Amino acid sequence: MNINEPLPKTCFLTTVKNIQAGAIFSRDWAPLHSDQDWAKNKGKLPDIIMNNYTFNGLIIKYITDHFGPSARIGKVKFNIKKPICPNKKLEFHGKFINEDKISNQLSIIKVEINVKISNQIFASAKVTAGIDLSDKNINSPWKIDSETWKSYLAD
Repeated sequence: MNINEPLPKTCFLTTVKNIQAGAIFSRDWAPLHSDQDWAKNKGKLPDIIMNNYTFNGLIIKYITDHFGPSARIGKVKFNIKKPICPNKKLEFHGKFINEDKISNQLSIIKVEINVKISNQIFASAKVTAGIDLSDKNINSPWKIDSETWKSYLAD
C-alpha cells in the first residue's frame, strides 16, 4: 500500500432492478426509489434514484473490495450532488487522505472518494477505516482498542 498512489478505479452499472432492490432491502418505500412513473411525473426526476442506504453500501463495498473483508469501517460521510439513476456507469475513484499506523500490521486510514458518471462528479465521500496491512488478513482491525478507535472517529 502506497499512500501517495490513488486507489484503483472501480465501476458499477446501475439498473432499475438494483436501485429498486437496494431500496426494498433497506425498507425504503419512497416511490422515488422504485416507481418510475411516479419519479418522472410526480417527482419531476429523470427516473427513479438510488437511495442513501444503497449508495452507502457501494462506498463500503469499494473499500472492502480493495482492503479485504476484514476492513473495519468506522465512519462514512457522503454527499450526493446529482441524482443517481438507472443505466449509469458509476466510477469510484479513491485517494488516501491520511494513514496512522496502530502497529506494524494495522492502520487506520482516511480515504476520499469521488463517484463520477461520464467524467462528472455526482457524489463524494470520506471514509475512516481500520485495515490489516499483512498479506494474510490475520491482523484484525476489529482488535483495535475502543479508546484508540473512538479517537479517530471523533470530528
